[in-house]
Formats: sequence, C-alpha cells, structure tokens
Amino acid sequence: MISIIVPTRNRAYTLRKVLPSYCSQELVTELVLVDDAGEDDTAEVAEAIAGEYPSITLRIVRHAQRMGAARSRQDGAAAAANPFVLFCDDDEYLEPGYAAECFALLIARNAGAVSGRRVYMRTGETRAQALARFGDGMRRTAPFNYALCETVNGAVFTGAVSIPITNSNILTRREHVLNFGFDPHYSAGNGYREESDFQMRLFLAGFPVLASNDAHSLHLPMDEVRTGGQRIRRLRKFLWSVRYNGYFLDQHYRAYAERVGLRQPLWIARVRAAGYLAWRNFLRPPLHALAMTARYGARG
Repeated sequence: MISIIVPTRNRAYTLRKVLPSYCSQELVTELVLVDDAGEDDTAEVAEAIAGEYPSITLRIVRHAQRMGAARSRQDGAAAAANPFVLFCDDDEYLEPGYAAECFALLIARNAGAVSGRRVYMRTGETRAQALARFGDGMRRTAPFNYALCETVNGAVFTGAVSIPITNSNILTRREHVLNFGFDPHYSAGNGYREESDFQMRLFLAGFPVLASNDAHSLHLPMDEVRTGGQRIRRLRKFLWSVRYNGYFLDQHYRAYAERVGLRQPLWIARVRAAGYLAWRNFLRPPLHALAMTARYGARG
C-alpha cells in the first residue's frame, strides 16, 4: 500500500541504523532507495537489511551522476509500485506507527501531505529519552511562522495541525508527486527548500498539509552524520540557503501571501528571511551550546 522512498548518497553508515525502522512500518510493502551516484556499499547494506523483512520489496534506483535530492525523490516516486509514498531522510529513525498515523490522517482529511514531528537526538541519548524530552513540544509558540514561511519544529501542540509546509518526512499520494513534482533546481549545496517547494505546490492547489504530534521521526545526533548537505561549512550553508530561499519566494510568494493574508511585499520577505537564516546559521548554534552548558554542564 505504501512505498517508502529514501534519497541517499554515501550514507551506508546511517542506513545501517535507520533502515530497520522503515522496513518494520505497518502498511509499508516497498522500500525504494535512490542512490545518487554514491560510492559506498549502500546497495549491499540495503539488501541485507531488507532481506530480514519478507513483506518488504526492495527496489534500488541508481543515478550514474549526482542529481540532487529533489530529482532523487521524483525518480523514486516514478519507480514506486504503490499509490502512496512516504519520503524519509537517510539519517532519521521512524517511530513505530509513523506510516499508519500519517496514512489515517491523509485519508480522513483528504490531505495533500502528512508528516509526524521531527525530534533531534542529542549525543548519547536513546530514542526513548529523546521522545520523552520532546514531549508535545518544547516552545510555547505557534507551529508556523507565516512571515518567514517556516515551520517551528519545537512548537507545543497536540493532535494534528494544518500548516502550509512541514518537514521532509511526508506521506503523500504518488499521483501528487507525478503531477506537482519536485523541482530539480535545488540540486547543489544543501538543497534548502527542495521539499518545501513540493509541499507549497500542494498547499497552493488547495490540499491540506498536516503535521501530527502522534508520530515522530528521530534525527541522528549530528556527530553521527559525517556527510551531506547539512555538513557543509556554515558560510556556504548560509549562502546556499539564501539563494534557494530567494528562488522559492520568487516562485511562490505572491500566491502564498494572498492565500494566508500577508501584506508584506516580496522584498521585505526576502530581507527578513536572510536575517533569520543568518541568525540560524551563525548566532543560534553558539547560543544553544551555551544554554546546554549552563543546563547540563554541572552534571558532567
């Protein structure tokens, strides 16, 4: 019924950890791994793990040259045999029941896409500890910042909320991917906004995009993720993010602003977003580190 699609490149070492949580999902019968011209033993790792789950059909799509996550997602959906596809990142666990919860909401609410909530694990933390720490969220704020067009990952809420875009671990209909598509423009650097672009197309077409507090993905601690677009130097990451965000806003901002009732012009949206990205890349990490030291340092 559901095909899980995983774009990946040289991440066999993380796939060893997270793939079992994909193959054991209820309603999932197919795993489509899109190897974006990687050079490691991704195929062998996937075959060994999928072989332990008789109900799972493994399909490996390999790019001869690097094409980026957006094209990998599109090619994965094209190769999938099931009418529903769940996109997963190659460095995140899925909580048991993730696919089933998203599917139930997708059908009941006729949604375009549904995700659970993303929890960032800390070094040395178990999945159970990370989930207990996160709870229903950690910040008393709205789950979406409309002026920045950004999901507020740690916002406190229960149940499911309808927002314009959510995180990248979404369940959607295969036909939506074929009709609306992932834009291959986001092919280099950190690929910022590549999954947001597809979700925004759904939102502007009138399909609800939902995030459920009853399902979670758990991102591996960053010291366990050695490669990928999020590991590039901060300055490069910032510059790529500004570039791709500008492209994203040029494509969608006017229709989005009209849909949600924003009055700020495009140029102000661009400036505010650049300021936010500068804060997120350069100021938030050291401030967060200081806060963690103050809270946990005395405990060793």
